[in-house]
Order: sequence, then C-alpha cells, then structure tokens
Amino acid sequence: MPADKADQLRKLLRQQIQRATNEAIGSEGQVSAEQVAKLEQLAHLLDLYEGAHPSPIRKRWPLVLALGGTLLIVSVLLFARVGETEIELDLALSEVNFVLATPQVLTESTNLSTLGVSGFDEIQIPAANHDAKSGRLSGEGDAALRLSVDSKGERRGSITLTPMMLPVETHVWVRRSELPRQYRLSIKGTSPEINVGVNGPVRLEFSHRQADLQDFLIPDGVSLTSGANQVDLDLVFLDLAKSQFPSQLSAKDLSFVHIDEFRDEQNTVVRRVSTIISGNLTFESLNGLEQKLRPGEMIQFEYSQGEIRTLHLDEDKINVQFHGRVRGMSIGSGEGHRSLMPTWLDWLRARHGLSLLWGTALYLFGLIAGVLRWWRQPT
Repeated sequence: MPADKADQLRKLLRQQIQRATNEAIGSEGQVSAEQVAKLEQLAHLLDLYEGAHPSPIRKRWPLVLALGGTLLIVSVLLFARVGETEIELDLALSEVNFVLATPQVLTESTNLSTLGVSGFDEIQIPAANHDAKSGRLSGEGDAALRLSVDSKGERRGSITLTPMMLPVETHVWVRRSELPRQYRLSIKGTSPEINVGVNGPVRLEFSHRQADLQDFLIPDGVSLTSGANQVDLDLVFLDLAKSQFPSQLSAKDLSFVHIDEFRDEQNTVVRRVSTIISGNLTFESLNGLEQKLRPGEMIQFEYSQGEIRTLHLDEDKINVQFHGRVRGMSIGSGEGHRSLMPTWLDWLRARHGLSLLWGTALYLFGLIAGVLRWWRQPT
C-alpha cells in the first residue's frame, strides 16, 4: 500500500540521518559531501513519492457513529424514564378516593353522634319495642335517612357503624365536610349491605315523611341495601381519636383530585381541584429521596397499587400513608404539567452508583482512545 511504502522511506531516511549524525559527532562535525548528497536525494525522493501518492481522506463514519452512539446513550439516561417505581406518600388531604384491590373490611366499629345515608335501594328499620312495627324505605337508589342520638331522661342513645365487608373493585371516596368532625364516605360497588347498630333514644329523620324519635330498649340494627348506584354516608364522629379505618388496606387507582361542577342555565363548567393540604413523596427506589408537596399541588398516576398503611380522620384533614408501585406519575396541570417518574440516570445512580462510575470511566477512555487512533492513523 502507498502508505506502507512512504513509511518505509521515512524509516530509511531516519536511519541515514542517524548514521550521518553519528559520523559527524565522531569526526568533530565533518560529514562527507557524498553522505549529504545521499540524504538530499532520499529526502527529495520521499517528497516526490508523497506528492504522487497523497494520503487518503479519513473516513468520517467511525467518528460520527461514536458521537451518535454517545449522544443516544446520554439522551436515554437523561430523558427516558423508568416504567414503574416504588413510592411512599405521607399526605394531609381534604379528600381521597381509591379502589379496593381485594375483598376486605373497610371500617372499624365506629360510634357516631349522627349518620346520614342516601342513595340506597332499601333501608330496613327495626321496631323500637314490642308494640311498634318495623319499617322499610324503598326508593331504587333514592331512599335516604338521617339518624342522630337523642336523650330521654338520663338515658342517651347510641349509633354504631359496624365494620363493612366490601367486595373487590369497590370504589371508595372519603371527603371532609365543612362541619366539625363530619366526613362523607361514598361507596360504589357490587351491592354492599351495611348495618348500623342503634340503642336507646335515636331520632330518625326521613326523606319522605315526618321525623320520629324512637327508643330502642335493646340493641338492634338498621339494615342498608344498595344496588349499583353510589351511596353516601355522612358521618359525625363522637371521638376522632379512635381509629376509624383498619390499617393496611389493599388499594389501587388512588386519586387526590376533586371534581367541581358549576352549572347555570346556559353553561356547565367542570374543574379539577387538588385535595392535597401538605405532604411528602418518598422515592423508595432512589434510596429514600424525598420531595415535599405544597398545598394544592396536583399529583396524578396512570396506575397505582399498594397498601394504605394509615387512613385516619382528624378534626380538619384526612391523614393518609400509602406505600406501593406507580406508573405515569406526574405533577401539575396545563403548561406546568411534568413527569415525576425517575429517569434511568436517577435509577442507575441510586441503585448502581459504583457500577455507573466505572462503566462511564471505561466508556470514555475507550471512546477517547478510539478517536485518537482514528486521528493518527487514517484508513
């Protein structure tokens, strides 16, 4: 190849120059004219040969391929996001809704001062004494009743919401009311039956007839039966310090968004509002990296499933602790909408930091060495 012959001529010229240099040093600078002429001829021959055989143009595709591959890898690490991640949420909310992932008990046995129910197909009311008759309200999703404790002399009534066993795929909403210690629990699922224990003087307010005060001499129960419609229970608690919901609820499709709908004669306006009062988001897959959530920030998921470890009602907020896996997690709305899913670089840095460091160092070393080899030795 021409490049090989040019290298051979350069090597021969270097040898001749070295030999002449040694001769000049040994003879105090005396070099024969014949030796100088040979060097000039050899140098001129090299010039002529290189002029007749110019160096080939370097192929650019190896460098372009190396730079393109590097850009692709960096882009994937910086901008591509993992499909699923593990998180933990510790939130204070005004409303939360979720879907039960397994059949389970939703509520503990809870003492109430007032209970309002609506949306039921049938409400069965027991007789307060032997002389009274039991009653039944039927409304095909329109039966409603309000129970409130009352007193008769020194005797005071009680209302107890018994534990609710609900089927899988039941949709549950828990919403704070503007009244102290009052919350709305909404349920939509496969015909759940709910029982309410009553004892002593209890006032019954019906949707279609006059209110009635009944004195249940022995503990009895009001039976609530629903169909496919959503049912609402307005709960006023006697003591919010006691647990209302069991721990470790298996749940999916969590949402912290309330839908506000405004209507007039001409228009209907629907608005999505965040129910977050405050809270923290912890990325378990990123070694516990935390992000504080501000009031009103809208966090949403395409998919979520895990465990509601705590669901507790306070005087003015709902405290929720959730641990699980999510997909498509984002924050904000409109132009401020952005993904919260970790990038692959975030995930590698947290889970394989040392491997990422050594891998990056070796890759850069190989890339630089390859570019230098390409630059010095054209092909």
